[in-house]
Amino acid sequence: MLAALLIVSLLLVLQTGYGLYYRRQIRDVGRQLDFIGKHDSFKLITTQLQSRELSRLVESCNELLRERRALNQRFIQKNEEIHETIASLSHDIRTPLAALDGYLQLAERAEPVQERTEPVPERAEQSSHRADYVRLARSRIKGISKLIEELFLYTKLQNPDYRLELSTVDAAELLRHSLVMQLEPIAATGYEPELALPSQALVVGQAHAIERVFGNVLSNYVHHGEGRLTIHCRETESEWEFMFANPLPPGRTIDAERLFQRFYKADPARSEQTSGLGLTIVQSLVQKMKGSVRAEQLDQQFCLRIRWPKKREERV
Repeated sequence: MLAALLIVSLLLVLQTGYGLYYRRQIRDVGRQLDFIGKHDSFKLITTQLQSRELSRLVESCNELLRERRALNQRFIQKNEEIHETIASLSHDIRTPLAALDGYLQLAERAEPVQERTEPVPERAEQSSHRADYVRLARSRIKGISKLIEELFLYTKLQNPDYRLELSTVDAAELLRHSLVMQLEPIAATGYEPELALPSQALVVGQAHAIERVFGNVLSNYVHHGEGRLTIHCRETESEWEFMFANPLPPGRTIDAERLFQRFYKADPARSEQTSGLGLTIVQSLVQKMKGSVRAEQLDQQFCLRIRWPKKREERV
């Protein structure tokens, strides 16, 4: 009997001691959480007691801490991207605005024809100069409008809820139309494109979005490409692939991984009046249409491959 009482007493002492130690560990977890919260520490919570319940609590707290740190990291990254975006836009819009202001000032200084008393040839020259300044100013205004429109489209495409209404469209016909629309700037390069297109290429997409993709690709060639542009179309079992290729100058390489980054420009001086969003918009639009786009350098050729899913054959 006495032995039984001793055993029960010992068990009660052990249970009480375990309970006190358990409470001490819980208080220690609370103190660690307070410290991490106040000092924004990267530490994780630890405990000396390896009970199932307490271990589960500690692991849950640590998982929340990891998620919070990942969220903070994404917030910092987004904040840096916002600053980078503001800096890029400030440069891209301020430069043509400064040029526009300069052209308008020059146009103002060129007095109207009726206010001049010089001989007719000189007045005609003044009028010609003024017309040139106005034409250049209008060109800059169009460039600024295009920058803003591309930024607006890019912003829409970054919204995960933004959807395109997809249907069956003829991508080959849309490419021919885009080539006609870009005929003048392409002709100014001095090269006639080499085409190998089928009479029809039915894909699942949206006509306006596909035209925008082709327009941006062709515009990218006009501003940054060299040599003859080659456009080939290839059919696979499930897709149509459109390949755009042009030669690169000797020794020049393409950073294919960065080409689709927003505001990336191959020219560090950023001399071209472009937004740096052209290929970024191409990638976003193609992905919205369940397609894919890939850039690569083959030998001394820059190649851009765009794929769209084919029209599904209806079952009888």
